[in-house]
Amino acid sequence: MKYFAKILSISLFIALVIGLNSCKSDEPKPVEKVQRTVLVYMIASNSLGSNGFADADFAEMAAGISNKPANSRWIVYYASPVKTEDAVLFELTAEGRKQLNTYTQGESATSSRMSKVIDDMKQFAPADSYGLILWSHASGWQQDGIDEYGTRSNDNLIQPMSFGVDFDKRMNVTNLAKALAGKGIDYVYFDACYMGTVEVAYELRNAVKYIVGSPAETPAPGMPYDQNLPLLLRGNKDDLIQAATNTFDYYNSKQLLDERSCTISVIDTDGLDELASATREIYKLTPLPHPGSKVTNYRGNTRQGYAIDFAEYVRALADEDNLTELRSQFDLAMSKTVLYCNATEKMWNKYPLYSSNGLSTYVFNYAKDFDDNGYPQLKWAQDVVKAHLHD
Repeated sequence: MKYFAKILSISLFIALVIGLNSCKSDEPKPVEKVQRTVLVYMIASNSLGSNGFADADFAEMAAGISNKPANSRWIVYYASPVKTEDAVLFELTAEGRKQLNTYTQGESATSSRMSKVIDDMKQFAPADSYGLILWSHASGWQQDGIDEYGTRSNDNLIQPMSFGVDFDKRMNVTNLAKALAGKGIDYVYFDACYMGTVEVAYELRNAVKYIVGSPAETPAPGMPYDQNLPLLLRGNKDDLIQAATNTFDYYNSKQLLDERSCTISVIDTDGLDELASATREIYKLTPLPHPGSKVTNYRGNTRQGYAIDFAEYVRALADEDNLTELRSQFDLAMSKTVLYCNATEKMWNKYPLYSSNGLSTYVFNYAKDFDDNGYPQLKWAQDVVKAHLHD
């Protein structure tokens, strides 16, 4: 009897061990956390994708991945210009692409999709810190009245988007801010046009620490990924400045003047509240029309527009003896906010850049123009520019 009981006890113990090992083997293995993960959010479901610029950037990424810092991961979300293809999330390594997830096509320019992709990236490639590259068409701060689902609320508004063109859908910068809120993203590098505006930076100031972007049109080939990929995977302030410098040097060295076109800046969003306060005090005391003799317009050659050099405008307003102290406060705030900026002498050898200071802003003549293109929805418009609307 004792012998039988002993055999039974041993059998039960073996079964228990096997059962525990079996359960243990079925559990997913924890994903190893790295120092930094970078997500490239690439909405290529537009002319940039169909004209081969996404493929060219993939080739540059493949060339740069061999210099990837240890303990880092490079993740890409790609929305194809082919409507029948799913959007895909993959990791780029020296061995090639590893697919992580797929998504239905046509929702890439919504805050819900972007938020979902960021969460997925953090699950598949957890890290101590994260960077984000936003790749697509863009138009800066302009709100076009298109909601989360791509329906237009005002047919008279003609500007196509703030960031991202996904077939017939667009993303406003207010939705972009919603997508990034609380996600723990250290920086955003806009490989897209016109996103270096004080309005965009202010909208995102509570979501990210650093912003790299251009106040003007970005040439379609975008940044040199082969040079910048290792820097962006390190991702500290000096690395971001060097990445911006690389992009500027890449275009400034072009032999053809029509191709020598680039503006780029690195913004520390911690300085934006102080900058807003200094700007608001000047706006309270100054009239609307641009008083400067020369006007840097990143989108043309008029004296008003959606992308006038911000600091040039404010300093021209404050160029009076009684505003000296306010101008000094503004200059100090600018120095804390714009860590780096550079620009070619002209855009496309056509529009002169008299005074490029790293940020653009909306400049208008009449109070009624405050309502243009959804401007009142923006926090900068509410907190700062309303002070400009006085008799």
